[in-house]
Amino acid sequence: MSDALTTEAKSEGANRRLVVKNTLYLTLSQVVTVPLSVLVNALTARFLGAESFGYMYLAGTFAGFGVLAVGWGHEGVLPAIVARDRSLAGVLLGSSVAWRAIASVFVYAALATLCHLLGYGSELQWALILIFVSLVLHSMVGACKDAIRGFERADIPAIAHVGQQLLGALLLVPVVLLGGRVRAVLIVAIVTVVIVLALVLRTLPSVGIGKLSVRRDMLKTLFVGGAPFVMFNLALALQPIIDGVYLSKLGSVEAIGWYAVARKLIGLLIFPATALIGALYPTLCRLWAENQEEYRNVARGSLHSIALLVMPVALGCALYPDVGISIFSKEAYGPAADDLRVLALFLFLMYFSMPVGTIVLAAGKQRAWSIVQSLCIFVSLVLDPLLTPWFQTHYGNGGLGPCVASVVSELIVVVCGIALAPSGIFNAKLRRTLLFAVLAGGAMALAAWLLRALNPFLAAPVALLAYGGALWATGEIDRSQFDRVRGVIMRKLSRAR
Repeated sequence: MSDALTTEAKSEGANRRLVVKNTLYLTLSQVVTVPLSVLVNALTARFLGAESFGYMYLAGTFAGFGVLAVGWGHEGVLPAIVARDRSLAGVLLGSSVAWRAIASVFVYAALATLCHLLGYGSELQWALILIFVSLVLHSMVGACKDAIRGFERADIPAIAHVGQQLLGALLLVPVVLLGGRVRAVLIVAIVTVVIVLALVLRTLPSVGIGKLSVRRDMLKTLFVGGAPFVMFNLALALQPIIDGVYLSKLGSVEAIGWYAVARKLIGLLIFPATALIGALYPTLCRLWAENQEEYRNVARGSLHSIALLVMPVALGCALYPDVGISIFSKEAYGPAADDLRVLALFLFLMYFSMPVGTIVLAAGKQRAWSIVQSLCIFVSLVLDPLLTPWFQTHYGNGGLGPCVASVVSELIVVVCGIALAPSGIFNAKLRRTLLFAVLAGGAMALAAWLLRALNPFLAAPVALLAYGGALWATGEIDRSQFDRVRGVIMRKLSRAR
């Protein structure tokens, strides 16, 4: 009996260390690239101006929506199948890449026709085709990363992410400084992703992925298995398109640029949650098939980490929006600070909806989750035409309408996700952690209020220390947690020597 308990404890520890290790890889890659991404986006926004940046954002929403159909939800099914049977990695990846190449032709034709029917001119059409090509190639890089993640490895995806950001900045900055406009910027993005795709393909044999091939039965498996994923992914992508179209018709071109900057900053702030779910999903898929009690333990651990992490990120967004806006240009994008204040609540909810959605998906409830995500479209269709002109008239910033609609839709997603999650995950310990995180958030907000006369670049770190100190005082964080993370890092470094 004792031997069985020891084996179970070792297995539980190994799974948690695996998730922590992969989360650290992905988090560190984001830590390296987020400041670079902010600077590159800020530089691009400054030199192109709010109108051109707004057109790029709008074209990007259309292209992003189309690329989800190209990918057909393979990011959900590909790593899950590989995690259970690694011998299928080569044929699954080859079939997935072939599908994307063929589907992209038909999807682009549909997108170009749609933009024409909506009355958009050549400027947006050029941006659309260039962004679409870049995103299709990026989707193929993503397929390679998904296959590698199926081996429960995040090191190569993390390195590829860092490399792509560094290379993109190296190529883009001179182009922008020399006066390159929208088309030049987007062509640089295509060149960057082509180079990264070639390099990632060279790493596949070292992971254990054999020769790529295409099989009809694997195409069918990917098509059927990816259908539920593509449905909720399309729902996620359709919402920004609805927001952008209503904003362009009922708001102003400048409001699109402000909204685009706010969304860019929110996208950068969710990187810890993105890193966690990227590491979590393959492991949860394997555990749901092998050991559902361990699945619940790992799921609870991830939500515990999110509960501690989300409060300072969301509060920082609400209390210090000017910090992010000033990087882009407060003069040109100042009203985006109001968008960020509203989206801070959206950010708080998204930090929970992402891991909760991963937990639900790993448990095989893809169809139910796609229905939940579809509710976001309904919310935008109802609220955007009401709120966008109202905020445009009363505040001169129609983008606040989609921001409020996003908060409402994300609240619905979180509530439904909790209802769909397997029983035994949301226990008393997790509720206690969330309560103490809220109290620590109150300490952070109080510190920010007391230091409101100081420069935000000085006040924000002190407020963050107040949050950490409050958690330390309540026992929610302690030395053992730091030691576990340090242990993972030191073990990896010792192997690298």
